[in-house]
Parts: sequence; structure tokens; C-alpha cells
Amino acid sequence: MKSFGIIIILLLTFSCSEKQTDLRIVEFEKELGKKETKSLNSLVSDFERNLRNIYPDLPIQKCYEKYLTDMTSELTTDWEKFEFQSDKTNSEFHQSGLWNEIYEVNYFQKPGSQDSIKSLNINRIGKYMRAIYAVKDSDSLLKKYWDKRDAAGLMQNELVINGILSSKPDFNDYFHKRIVVVEFSF
Repeated sequence: MKSFGIIIILLLTFSCSEKQTDLRIVEFEKELGKKETKSLNSLVSDFERNLRNIYPDLPIQKCYEKYLTDMTSELTTDWEKFEFQSDKTNSEFHQSGLWNEIYEVNYFQKPGSQDSIKSLNINRIGKYMRAIYAVKDSDSLLKKYWDKRDAAGLMQNELVINGILSSKPDFNDYFHKRIVVVEFSF
């Protein structure tokens, strides 16, 4: 009878943690929007398809890690292997409005000139940042990511990658995957 009680407690604990995860995803997707979520899911699918092509013998968790370490390796020379968006997904990324919810373009006038300089920045008030904010307190990587992205905006690949990897990500996690994909989806 005692072991039956332990099994019930374990099942309830597992069930509650599963529901918490589902609720986080529901909250994130609600904040992000349906068409934006669909576009982000397509980006993740393209990204993982590319990972399987680049690293066919590795499990997906290791593929993400290898991708990130290869991005900052001095030995990497084949930069085209990191391009993962299909034309269809890239089009959906822009047409869904997701790109505009993640990034914004600013133009600055050069002093004494008619020319302007184009600058890419994060959209700090877009749906993506609001969606991350809605769930950031549920995970240490999400919290750290939101804090750094809000404070610094776009960062060099090496800083982003070191920050992600130092947080010991779980690339089976819905959110950890999306952070990596967004960071490499210009």
C-alpha cells in the first residue's frame, strides 16, 4: 500500500509539471499570435532539418550544441551550411509579421550628407519580447535571455552562443530551441 501511495504521488507530480510546461507554451503562443507561432514553428522545422543534414549521426540535442560551437569555431570555413531557411519559410517569416515582431530597421542620416545608414535592431516592444517576458520566470535560460536581449539588443554571435551554452540548455525544450532559431533568423 505504501508503494502504491508513492506511485500516485510521483504520477501527480509528473502530471503537474507536464501541465505547467503546456501552460507556458499556451501563454507564449497566445502572446505571440497564431500566424507568428506557425511561422516560428516552420523556422524550427527548417532549422532541425538542416541540423540533421549537417550532423546526421548526432541526436538533436547534440546537433544544436555542435551547431553553436561550430558557429564560433575558428576552424569553420563553410558558412553556407548554417543557412537553414527555405524560400517558403523565409517568405512566411516576413508575411506573417513575425520578422517585424522580432526585429526593426532604423535609418540614421549621416551628418552633412543625404545618405542614410540602415541599422537592424531588436523590437523591444514586439510580440516576441512580450511572449518571452510572459514566461521568462519559469526557466533560468529564458530569464537570462530576456534580460540580456532587453538590455543589449542584438549581440555578437559569440556572446549569444556563450550565454546560451553557459546556461546548460536542454535542446529538447520548446523554448530553448526557439531562442536559438530566432537568434539565427535574420
